[in-house]
Order: sequence, then structure tokens, then C-alpha cells
Amino acid sequence: MKFQQVRFNGSFLKLNAFRQDAGPEVDAAWKSLGADFSAVRIPASEAAASNIRADQVKIKEKYGGGFPANVEGLHHLHCLNLLRKSLPWNMEYYKAMKMGPFANEDHILKAHVTHCLDIIRQQLMCNIDIGVLGQVWYQPPNSDIEPFVDFNTVHTCRNFDAVRDWAEQHQLPTEVPDDFLEGPKEGDRIYLEVP
Repeated sequence: MKFQQVRFNGSFLKLNAFRQDAGPEVDAAWKSLGADFSAVRIPASEAAASNIRADQVKIKEKYGGGFPANVEGLHHLHCLNLLRKSLPWNMEYYKAMKMGPFANEDHILKAHVTHCLDIIRQQLMCNIDIGVLGQVWYQPPNSDIEPFVDFNTVHTCRNFDAVRDWAEQHQLPTEVPDDFLEGPKEGDRIYLEVP
């Protein structure tokens, strides 16, 4: 995995492609991040290193074998995108489209949104950024100079494009044969509730 130095665009008032109100342009920006990618195939030889247990769902050998899995960071982006869509000024637009999570009944949509909120909370707490935000002097129009937090900080980041490109190239087809997956074997864990 390669790392790179990235200066965050922490502009408080200047919008970018990801901060626009609901519409096709902002949806395309989020889609370009891979927030809606399909699962990838993890070869059986790499399953243990990827924290995939032998009793998890498998792809039949006649379809290449391995395990279907989602890239966790792209799931986090999916969740952040769902939170964006659920903001009060965006919600009506997406509910009217009745696509994806917004095709569900309100209680299912709420469960999905709160799942996403809590996954992002846990991810941020797990990978807490211990950098600091300095302050700069700002001259508001017709007012005194005042301090303002500088959110435009430099970070050492994994190469996101490389991760996104790998996930895109390794996506499983969105439509697969009915017998694509192996059924559970004796001894495989079967949950009685959604985990």
C-alpha cells in the first residue's frame, strides 16, 4: 500500500462537487468514489489474512470460488453518502426517487441510516486523527479581524485511487446465476438474527 501527502480541502463556505444540494451532479461525484461498488471476490488463499472465516459465505468453485466481500472503506463512503442524502434539505429529493435505501419503508430507512451513522462513529473513533487544527487570522467584511480554525491541513493518506481502482476491477457481476453461492455446510454458523 502506497501513502501520499494530501492537503484536505476544509473550506468552510466554498462548496465542492461533494457538498452540493441533491441532484445528478453531486450523485455522479459520489458515485465516482466507488460508494456503490459491488462486492469483490477474496480468493480462499487470502481469506484468513482478510479476516474472513471459513464458515462465511462462499462462491461455488465452478464460478471461481473464493468469498464475496465488500471493501470496508467503500462501505464507509456508502454510509457517508446515505447520511448526505438523508440531510433535511436533500431527503425529499431522494424519497421521491424511491431508489436504493429510499425505496424501503421509513423504519427500514431509519435502521439503515442509523447503522451508517454508528459505523462511521466507530471508524472515526478507531482511527482517531491526533493531528491538530491551528488557527489563522480572518478579516470578515465590515468587521474586526478574528481567529478562524484552519481546516486545510496536510495528512499522510493511503492512495485512495489505487484502492478504488482495485475494487472496481475486482467487482463481482451485479447479476449472478441462482446457484452462484455455496449453501452452508454442517457446522457453519447460521445467525438467527441479522448481525
